[in-house]
Amino acid sequence: MTRLLLALLLLAGCAESPLVALPATTTRVAAPVSANEGQQELVMHIFADRDECMGAVDAKDVDLCMPYVDRSTGQVRVAFQMRVDGEKWAIPLPEDGIDIFHKKHEVKAGGMKEFQVVPHDPQRSPQLFVLLIDGSGSMAIVDDATGKSRMEKLKAALLDPDVVESFFPSETSTAVVPLVFAGAGPPTPLGGKWVVQNKKEYRQLVRDVLQVGAGYTYLYNAVDYGTSTLLEQAEIKAAIENKKMQPTLIVLTDGFNNERPDDTCGANAPRLEALLKRLDGVRRGETVNITSRPVVYTVGLGVKAWRNLLLPEGTDVRPKDLCRATADQLINGGVENRGVDNAALGWIARTGGGLSYTKRDPAGLAEAFKAAAALRYAWFEVRYKVDPYYLRRTFETKVRLTSLFRTEAAIQFYPSGWLDAPPGALDPDGWARPPSFLSSLGLVMPALALFATLGYLPSAWFNMKRTLFGRMVRRKRK
Repeated sequence: MTRLLLALLLLAGCAESPLVALPATTTRVAAPVSANEGQQELVMHIFADRDECMGAVDAKDVDLCMPYVDRSTGQVRVAFQMRVDGEKWAIPLPEDGIDIFHKKHEVKAGGMKEFQVVPHDPQRSPQLFVLLIDGSGSMAIVDDATGKSRMEKLKAALLDPDVVESFFPSETSTAVVPLVFAGAGPPTPLGGKWVVQNKKEYRQLVRDVLQVGAGYTYLYNAVDYGTSTLLEQAEIKAAIENKKMQPTLIVLTDGFNNERPDDTCGANAPRLEALLKRLDGVRRGETVNITSRPVVYTVGLGVKAWRNLLLPEGTDVRPKDLCRATADQLINGGVENRGVDNAALGWIARTGGGLSYTKRDPAGLAEAFKAAAALRYAWFEVRYKVDPYYLRRTFETKVRLTSLFRTEAAIQFYPSGWLDAPPGALDPDGWARPPSFLSSLGLVMPALALFATLGYLPSAWFNMKRTLFGRMVRRKRK
């Protein structure tokens, strides 16, 4: 009976233990731990308790909310939710901005991450879309067989019906701030209109007012203005504070930051570094409310100047990281002929918590704009694969958010070393779901029967020996 009781405790989890037994597995988990890297009000919360899942997600998704381990395929699943001051906070799908660690090792295979991020409960949230549009002279260039200038391509993308709908969804309150930058001065609002709140006015401004200007491309100054001075403008500040709109900047350019005719690519390195440090302060500063911190997306119109780009971490910018072997080359008529400065745009977006895109036609630009104005989601599943061998012993799973905001959370798994649950049911995409109750019972009941038998056999053998040999002793005595 002792062995039977021990087996039951291992399968069901000790009532006084802080560990939680995961349904349809032989694994338990400890309470998740969250880290915020200085952002005390922002928490990534990993779900580990079924009752908590019942109160946070749809009833049909409770099994997907709970952690799950499938040893047969080497798969692990956890679900998380972002919270601000204890309240759930919906964010866009951060698939390109998530790192997964299994026992402190990043989950990768052949350079490609073997995991999937699945968003749940889509919803619209109030946003203030700030369009920072390059209006420099190069936007008038016609560089393909379509006969359309770069500005005409941009206008076609901005007027795409799906883009307009993304900027002005019916489900929530949003607005657009359309700004054009060209030359050394601050960006100017189209038609003098700071905040556009309806589709009709937006279409009219893009169609009839947006046009190519003159001057150099002061890209860095425009981003700096859009993430600082602009947010203090009376109408902008009212939209952010009174209507609870989060500012989302979408920056579009067709080239490089270029402030003088003798500018070289390397001359942009200290300028970009100064911008990134200011932007990082705006985004990470402890005095700024997290729900009103700007998020910056960047869009390059053209082709990438740098292929196979890998940006170093942080905000320190060296000329060779920004320009490769072209640090001493002029931008005008030189480096700009390579294409769009995707290195600078990528750095700005990463520091600004968004993503960067490089597109060359209206359809591609429209997709980028829609992505920047994408739905937010209330919670996410993270699924990943490792060699099943690594699921036999205690392990930690860590989820790290690297875009939007920097935060992470971890959960400790305690698998049984001697008993496996039945394999999960595979979806068409190859990811496992927890097996049904009956299939789990099909494994557990024979196991319990075996434990009961093993626990009973010593006693039965003892009783049998006592019965047999006891009778023989009594016969001898007679």
